[in-house]
Amino acid sequence: MTCESEPRVAIIMEIGLFRDALARAVHRAGLQVVESAATAPEGTETLNQLGADVVFVDVSRRGGLETLQRIASAAPEIRLLALAVRDREPDVLACIEAGAAGYVLRDASLEELADAARRALRDEPLASPHVIAELMRRVATLPGHGRNAGLHELTSRELEVVQLIERGLSNKEIATQLSIAVTTVKNHVHSILKKLGVQRRGEAASIMRGSGPFGSTSL
Repeated sequence: MTCESEPRVAIIMEIGLFRDALARAVHRAGLQVVESAATAPEGTETLNQLGADVVFVDVSRRGGLETLQRIASAAPEIRLLALAVRDREPDVLACIEAGAAGYVLRDASLEELADAARRALRDEPLASPHVIAELMRRVATLPGHGRNAGLHELTSRELEVVQLIERGLSNKEIATQLSIAVTTVKNHVHSILKKLGVQRRGEAASIMRGSGPFGSTSL
């Protein structure tokens, strides 16, 4: 699937007034709304018939997480975005564990919501550095992830730096991106290499790429 065209989105939201308003707003943002419903369709075939690239699921309602899980299981090729998520680490992690490719906070703007859909379509997962740090800690405790165990020792800032390294940015570009001094970046890189037990930036990038689906951040 390519990102040459705007995402086709479906909206699963219980309250009709909010659902219709969101559908109109999303349409004005340039996204194509192919479905708007109170509940998700049942069955893999019906879900696939929607033709949606991205499905927004309101997780503030009762049963929202179960809806995420059901769609993720029935149609894993569809990107799921959790809507109206509280800015609390347990809530965000619960959405990710249920199968969401990313999340949109309750106070997010329409621009952020549309950008989240486009990023999901490009397989650019959405999570904050703090959430990624917790995910890395959990991954490090799983069997078979010994080589990645050092990831859980990285600070949130170090995770940001290694993610930018993985994207191919130089120390100077990272410094500009994060609004910090180049010498500070170098210190972070030295600490990252030490914690990961590697000697080269490319090795750190390789570990980050193999660490799981949340190697990039957005919201």
